[in-house]
Amino acid sequence: MSVNDQTTELVLNMVADGLDAISAGRLGDPIIIERLSRALGARLGASVYTHPEDHTFELVAGFPTARAAAPLLTNVASLEPADLAHHVTVDQVTGLGHVVYVAIPTEQVNGGDEEFGRILAFARETPYDGTAAELLERACRPLQALWPLTARAYARARATRREYKLTARELEVLDLLAQGLLATSIASRLNLSPRTVHKHLGNIYNKLGAHDRLVAVSIARGAGLLPEAE
Repeated sequence: MSVNDQTTELVLNMVADGLDAISAGRLGDPIIIERLSRALGARLGASVYTHPEDHTFELVAGFPTARAAAPLLTNVASLEPADLAHHVTVDQVTGLGHVVYVAIPTEQVNGGDEEFGRILAFARETPYDGTAAELLERACRPLQALWPLTARAYARARATRREYKLTARELEVLDLLAQGLLATSIASRLNLSPRTVHKHLGNIYNKLGAHDRLVAVSIARGAGLLPEAE
C-alpha cells in the first residue's frame, strides 16, 4: 500500500469513527486527536474549542492525556487571530518544539445564540515533513465538514454541564469513577489527596441526586455527561 493510500485510509477511518462517536452522543475529538497525534509522530496533541463571545478556550481532548496536553492549551490561548491566518500553520515554540495548528472556522449553533471555533494543535521535537503536511491537508476538509455536527454535540454537552453545575475537576473524577477506579486510585491518577477526592465525590453525588457510585454513573451516562458503556 502506498503512502497516499495509507493516508487516505487513516483519514477515512478516523472520520468514520468520529462520526460514530457523534451519532452516539459523544464528541469525536478524543479519537481524532489520538489518531492524528500518532500518525504525525507528535508527543502532544490537543483539540481546543474557542468561545469568541468571551475570548475563552477549553481543552476538549488531549494526547496522551489532557493533563499532558495542557501546555498546548496555554500556547493556543496566547495566539492572536493573525497567527492562524492560514488553515494549517507551523511554528517553533520554546518548550514545545515544532507545533502545527489546524484552525477550523467558527460555527454558529442554537439559532446563532452560541458560536465556537476549534483549533487542533500537535507538538513534536522534529520539524514536520511533507508526509505530515499531506496528512493534515487531507484531513482538513472532512474535519471541516464534520464541524457543524461536532459543534452542536459540544453545545449540548456544555448545556448539560451547566444544568448539573459539575466542575471540570468533578467531571474528571466522574470519568475515572465510571472506569471502576476507587478513590485512592483516582487520587493517585489526578495527583490529589484521597480526602479531596472524597470531597469531589460527595459534590458529584449531591449534584446528580445519587447515593452511590452505580447510580451516579448511570445518571451521568443518561444525561450525556459520560459515554455509553461499550
